[in-house]
This record gives sequence, C-alpha cells and structure tokens, in this order.
Amino acid sequence: MKSFAAHVVLVFCAFVAGALSLHLLTPTPVAASGADSGKRYVAVTGPYQDGVSLLYVLDQTNQHLVVYEARGGAANSHRLMFVGARNIELDTQLDGFNDESEYTHQDLEEEFLKSGILSPEEGTKSDG
Repeated sequence: MKSFAAHVVLVFCAFVAGALSLHLLTPTPVAASGADSGKRYVAVTGPYQDGVSLLYVLDQTNQHLVVYEARGGAANSHRLMFVGARNIELDTQLDGFNDESEYTHQDLEEEFLKSGILSPEEGTKSDG
C-alpha cells in the first residue's frame, strides 16, 4: 500500500514538474491588433516593452506613417507620446533597401520571366 501511494505521489510530482517546465519554456505569444476606419486610415498596435505599446497610423490617402508610444500602468504614469512621422510615398516605390532576403526583386523577376510566370510584356514596374 505504501508503494502504491509513493508511486501516485511520484507520478503527480512528475506531472506538476512537467507542466511547470512546459509553461516556463513556452514563449509568450506576440500579437498585433489592427483597425480600419474606412478607406483612409489604418491603425496597428503591438507590444514594444513591458507596459509599452506602439501605435502605427497609416494615412492611405496622403501616404504618411505616424508612430505613437502608449504607456499604461498607474493612473499617474499613463502617457501617449508622439514618436515620429514620415511621408512614405517614395519608400513604397523602392524594390529593396537594407533587404537581406535570399533573393532580390530583380532575381525573382528574372526567374519569373524564365519560368513563364511573367511575360516580357507584363514584367514589373522596376527598371530591372
């Protein structure tokens, strides 16, 4: 009888240790939230640091990006700070910048042309 009780306690302890290990080793999921208020603005939030989130607001009409930092916590420490803004009109026309991808845009376009996925008439907007 003692042997059975000892086994039950041992199995229970092993289960608790395994569950605790799994909980500690599982990374915390990171999630972003988005909102679209029609055709002009898109807002996306995401965690930045503990108690701090970033809010990205994209003006799709004027192609401007604005970034805010939001802090929570105690009532006297709530804060919304303007981080920066940028006209991204020219940024979105680049095929790559600081791009460390395995294939450049030009490499992909050449492969797509070779394989027939793109026709020479279609091509892309890039100069090649």
